[in-house]
Amino acid sequence: MPRVNRSRQFHEPFHVAVLAADVAAEAALVLGSYGNARVTGPFRRRGGVAGQRWRLVIAVQKRMEGFLGGAPRFHDPPNDSTLVAAGTALFEMLFTGDVRRLYDEARAAAGRRRIDLVLTSMIDWVAAAPWELLYDPTRRSFLALEDVHLVRNVFTAVPAELPAARPAPLRVLLAVAQPSDFAPLSSKEEMASIRQAWAPLGDSGRVEITHVPRATAEKLQRRLGSGRFDVLHFVGHGTHDDTVGGALLLEDDAGKSRPMDHTALRRLLVRRGVSLVFLNTCESGRGSRLAFSRGLAPALLAGGVPATVANQFAVGDQAAVRFAREFYRSLAEGKTLGEAALEARLAVAPAPGHSSLDWLVPVLFARNPGDVLCTSRPKQGRSGAKRRGPVSEVS
Repeated sequence: MPRVNRSRQFHEPFHVAVLAADVAAEAALVLGSYGNARVTGPFRRRGGVAGQRWRLVIAVQKRMEGFLGGAPRFHDPPNDSTLVAAGTALFEMLFTGDVRRLYDEARAAAGRRRIDLVLTSMIDWVAAAPWELLYDPTRRSFLALEDVHLVRNVFTAVPAELPAARPAPLRVLLAVAQPSDFAPLSSKEEMASIRQAWAPLGDSGRVEITHVPRATAEKLQRRLGSGRFDVLHFVGHGTHDDTVGGALLLEDDAGKSRPMDHTALRRLLVRRGVSLVFLNTCESGRGSRLAFSRGLAPALLAGGVPATVANQFAVGDQAAVRFAREFYRSLAEGKTLGEAALEARLAVAPAPGHSSLDWLVPVLFARNPGDVLCTSRPKQGRSGAKRRGPVSEVS
């Protein structure tokens, strides 16, 4: 097996891709690549040990989805030992033979640095698995919390726009929609939480947030066309259907719901300089088991958006606010997308002796997890004038 050159800079991701000439056939491969090394290993989808592992993973995934979604039959979340078992099953199906050896080589070569681990699958139902649960039984650790910057990618023929890193502040367009014909959101409470949690970021000049309440398609188009934003952050409802894909629910002029699918949203974003779309809606990170790229977040990535953050299950308001606060703080300090996602995941991870699934809900999709959106912290003005608050309102 090729060995990694330990003298080079270790910013290149470790890519793991599940490949299949016929996605319906049994034969599939795992391709692992790092530096100038490329290796393959078998990927089993059914029968024997592989079948047992997949049944466990799918059962745990359904239980997490049911518990977080409030389904009556799922009163309790999976316990820690069940999560470990499912995460181990995923790890041992993905890292086999030479792929595992190359992964160990890459980790050793990186020293104390965490490597970026990028997962991609040609098989839709495999791509839809909860890969954030990956657990290394040798090191006894969940990869996404300790060992790597875990990122997902998609197969696409569309090149992504290259994000241009700029000095802080990180400019965020915060759009909130609460259609009257859907269950009410706690948008007022969430905005109050955002103001309180993000106030230190705004006061220091690291993050500048423009708030668009009662977001309509027309409002989004005007704001994206008239301003320069690094991030579009959406708070509201979303829909997901395995056949037609995902959509955001904006408001129309009467305040009722108006769906915007990934194609319409992408048209608003292209050539605007937006480097990241953050979707604070439930299940916006899901991909169809029939066509994974029809999911809202993966579809945006496949369409050329450099990165998206979304949720693969239902998410609680407080956990969502904490995750976003830490994510933006890290980006504004010059951390990469992968590093920021790890810091945000740690911010919602359970304390020792407590159980929580919040850290498993967010998903980062990115073409390049090493992208940096902010190059430095802002300079303080000489006049000592007070900066604008962390959230400004626009109609």
